[in-house]
Amino acid sequence: MNDATLVQRAARSAWVGASPGLVSAVAEWQQTFGHERERLGERAVELARPGAVDPRRVAQHATAAALSRVVRVTTGLPGALASGELLREPGRWAERAAVEAFVDQLALSGPAGAEMARLVTDAGALFPEVLRDELERRDIRTPRLRPAEVEGIARRAVGDVRVTGRLPVVSSPASQAHVGELDDGTPVLVRVRRPGVTRALRTDTTLTAALASGLVQMVPEMGGLHPIGFVQLIVRQVLEATDLRFEALDLVELGIVAEELGVEQLVVARPLPGRAAERAVLTELIEGTMLPAGVDRLADPAGALAALASVTLESALVDGIFWADPAPEHLIALPDGRLGVLRVAVLGRLTPELRAAGILLLKSIVTGDAEGQVRAMALAGALPTDVDPALVAAELSASPLLDPMQLLLGGQDALLAALREVVRIMLAHRMRPPVEVGLLLRTVFALGRLSDVLLPQGGGLAAALVPMLPRLPDLLARAEAAVADVDL
Repeated sequence: MNDATLVQRAARSAWVGASPGLVSAVAEWQQTFGHERERLGERAVELARPGAVDPRRVAQHATAAALSRVVRVTTGLPGALASGELLREPGRWAERAAVEAFVDQLALSGPAGAEMARLVTDAGALFPEVLRDELERRDIRTPRLRPAEVEGIARRAVGDVRVTGRLPVVSSPASQAHVGELDDGTPVLVRVRRPGVTRALRTDTTLTAALASGLVQMVPEMGGLHPIGFVQLIVRQVLEATDLRFEALDLVELGIVAEELGVEQLVVARPLPGRAAERAVLTELIEGTMLPAGVDRLADPAGALAALASVTLESALVDGIFWADPAPEHLIALPDGRLGVLRVAVLGRLTPELRAAGILLLKSIVTGDAEGQVRAMALAGALPTDVDPALVAAELSASPLLDPMQLLLGGQDALLAALREVVRIMLAHRMRPPVEVGLLLRTVFALGRLSDVLLPQGGGLAAALVPMLPRLPDLLARAEAAVADVDL
């Protein structure tokens, strides 16, 4: 990571300095809750452990499961029998029924279920098409808060502010944001945490883990992550998203990252000094058109995607810090044609070991070095002691999806297919990547899906990486130094 502390980087940042009082606010925030932000991965592992479930929630889900089966049998089974699908492809029919039942349960799982639905949908090809299609068809959402509720929460948490926007700018499972203004007329974006969301998260985590485990039994190619690992990922993201103090620091750090990398296509909204609390945060109001509707207003969509690749993939490899939730609902097309970032939601952080592991894994995939891929897994702490490294390397070498020529000629689809294949092989050998590695993996696939929004005509993620090529010698030099530092 960057050797300087966040406070030091903020003090020398022109972007931070342009907001009076923000440098001092960053120092105060970092001292008050910065250390909590840095151990979110550990907390996610603790919360995702199996444990007791609220009996009332069990009863609610059991009732829903029974109703799901009744509806499915009465509406789907006759058609499947009549068409012959059940006899021709019983496994496919059972898979679809299992996915539908799983989504039924997510719809009842409150913020944890809604966040899981969003994570799977945004991760694109990391998860099976049958699951993504069902989630998009069902469109699981949390109910909107009324503007008066948003204003009440914000005033109690961060002081005098009025909500002036009747409709939310963006609504997520954990929070909701509206246009507002301070008493002096300064326009702001008001974001508040949904009441009860933290308690609901804790209540539903164990049950969500059980649901995910059950689905993998029915749909083995779920592939993305080990069920518990996926629940840890959900909890990791929601923990950060439900404490809006973290959003203030995340915005500052992402803005500094963009400034340090020379990314001019992105405009990050600054948090307001003294206006960050667990339940609400105020930020600058940057106006424009939300994506995907605003894509046509971007002056250079390909350049915007390249900028996003810089603050996600490049930043992860260079500094160990990356924007982990690049989603359309966090982005806005500005009047000047650039891309605005309204919200970070989650900022990933890699230790030097994980950063070196990521660099080594990507280098090894591109060059077809199966042994290097296994070494990267070991460095990340994902290789069990009773697993034969040579056996894993042989399986990696035998996969046509990991052929370097296929990667070279196949573009984005080939790259994402290769990453998914590595994950599949890891799971087959009972490997459990750390939470932050899962976060980075999901970020890659989310960026691939976002590339389809920004560049619907094609080009995608592969095109976004092209502007990084002139910096490749420097990136490789830093990569070698990072690998050497952790004594590979």
